[in-house]
Amino acid sequence: MDIMFRIGILCTLFAIAWLSPWKFTLGEELDGWQALQRGDYDLAEQVWLPRAERGEVEALLFLGHLETMREQYSEAAKWYQRAAAKGNGTAQTLLASQYLNGQGVAVDPVRAFAWYELAAKQGHANAARARDATERQMTAEEVELASQLAQHWMRDGAPAGPD
Repeated sequence: MDIMFRIGILCTLFAIAWLSPWKFTLGEELDGWQALQRGDYDLAEQVWLPRAERGEVEALLFLGHLETMREQYSEAAKWYQRAAAKGNGTAQTLLASQYLNGQGVAVDPVRAFAWYELAAKQGHANAARARDATERQMTAEEVELASQLAQHWMRDGAPAGPD
């Protein structure tokens, strides 16, 4: 057999072995999203919960969305908090909005500002705009406290549980 042919076969076998688990995972994601789009929240949760329990950020964020669609805002906040603590800017922004509006958590503009600040530092444009709008409604003391809280989280890590 020609050496190039052997190399081609080996590369093909390697690609099949390497891509198979990825394709399976991709299929799970598509099934979870499709279930959500169909309104089958239980199936969507079955697909994503094991991944969230392993700490996968995308799954944590997805379950936050799922609980929001179920109007279980305190549960959504828990999932968003875990994803936010892992540095997900979208989760940080959504959690900040919950703190700003008291949706599933107590109204807390200081925490809202701090979460917006973390997301904004990552370049999340909506978070920066929301942070600025929130700041205009806060006292100077609240802004200072929120800035210190954000700095603390950036230095020592944001809380993964209720903060």
